[in-house]
Order: sequence, then structure tokens, then C-alpha cells
Amino acid sequence: MRRGFSFLEALLVLAVLGLVLLLTAPRLDPQAQALRQAGQALQQGVYLTRLEALRQNQRAGLDLLPQGEGFFLFLDQDLDRRYTPGADPVVRSLPFPGRVRVDREMSQLGNLPLLFDPRGVPAKPIAATLVLRSGEKTLRVVVAQTGRVRLE
Repeated sequence: MRRGFSFLEALLVLAVLGLVLLLTAPRLDPQAQALRQAGQALQQGVYLTRLEALRQNQRAGLDLLPQGEGFFLFLDQDLDRRYTPGADPVVRSLPFPGRVRVDREMSQLGNLPLLFDPRGVPAKPIAATLVLRSGEKTLRVVVAQTGRVRLE
């Protein structure tokens, strides 16, 4: 009577473990995780901006932080369709995780800031493609004219 595993059985187990590791390795990459989190945060930020416009019954906007390291939501109280420090209150400021930044050279920023009127409808045509970068990895965040966001 034989005890233990044959060489073929051990080789098969190692092949299955290698395949599992190969399939899960991209999900374990910290840069890819940070990009995915930043993209989802930006996606939620657009939806929150729309909800804030509805909740406050006034124009609300979303714009990028100066260095592209995050974004902020504001209420456009002076109705000039842009953020004016001192005149427009910032509702929320959200930095991106890790070293994620908006690559302004690769992005097509369109009509920033993204504005929603008190009915939750885009106040001006929205069309932007933001390219988020973390090291060598990138993620495209596409904002359609309707205000819908998709990650590519």
C-alpha cells in the first residue's frame, strides 16, 4: 500500500494554484485598487452633486482640486456657473486614495465644473473624459452629457 502523493498529483495541484494566482494577481495590485477606488469615488461624487442640487433646491457643482488630487462639491450661490471662493460654500471635499491624480494632459475636461440645476438636470452640457493616473496605470472616467458616469 502506497502513502503520499504521486509526482503527477503534486504537479496538478501546483498548476491549479498557479492558475488561481495568475487570475487574482491583478486584483491584488495596490495601484489598480487605488485607481478603481478613485474612479468609483468620482462616479459617486457626480451622483452626490446631483442629489445635493435636488436637496438644496439650488445649483450644485463638482470641480477638481487644484493639483488634480481629488474633487469637491459646491453650491453655486452666486450663479456664475463656476466655483468662487468665499461666495460658494464647499459641501464636501474628497481626495483620491494613494497617489492617484487626474492627468490633465490626457484628459478632455470639457465643461468643468459639472453643474446640476435645482431639478437635478445638467445646467450646461456635460461631457468630460478624466484620466486618472497612479504610477504607470491609468483609468478613464467618462462623464456623458446626461451626467451619467462610466469607468473604462
